[in-house]
Amino acid sequence: AIYHRLGDVFARLNQWSEAERFQRAALEAQPDHIAAHLSYGTMLARNSSRTSEAEQWFRRALRLAPNDASVHHHYAEFLSSQRRTEEAFQYRVKAAELAPEDYALVMAAASSLRLHDRKLEAERWYRQAVKLRPQEARAHTNLGAILHLLGRTQEAASSYREALRLQPDDLTTLSNLAKLGVPAIS
Repeated sequence: AIYHRLGDVFARLNQWSEAERFQRAALEAQPDHIAAHLSYGTMLARNSSRTSEAEQWFRRALRLAPNDASVHHHYAEFLSSQRRTEEAFQYRVKAAELAPEDYALVMAAASSLRLHDRKLEAERWYRQAVKLRPQEARAHTNLGAILHLLGRTQEAASSYREALRLQPDDLTTLSNLAKLGVPAIS
């Protein structure tokens, strides 16, 4: 764990050879150290000539911890950085399934599903986001937007209004509500 932390410190300082040396030491000392796999993979991915090596470390982490949401999340981030969005969204959804109480993972899954035109699945995750953070205006706006896309205007308007109650005068929410053709106040 100490080697891993030192590797992370050197990475933050952009001292890449030292960072790599300590991440390798962490992995040699504890070959099943998941965080070291993820940090090392992330560090290698910064160098375009080492992306296949980076992917091997992410895949090793997946084999070691197939039920760890953070492993799926980090691999999805890597895949996105490689413009492999179809694969990435599957890992984003898996991360949310493994940690349905993690707001950030739930929102990432919902947004990814929306971008892949899987609106009904996105709705499920946006509803989960609202459940997790009912006082978060952005969660209500996103739920309203997916309901809007699904043609459920009254439900969409209700979500937008709740977002405006929480964050009055939000331009995105006001604009979306105007597109519905319904008043901001019912």
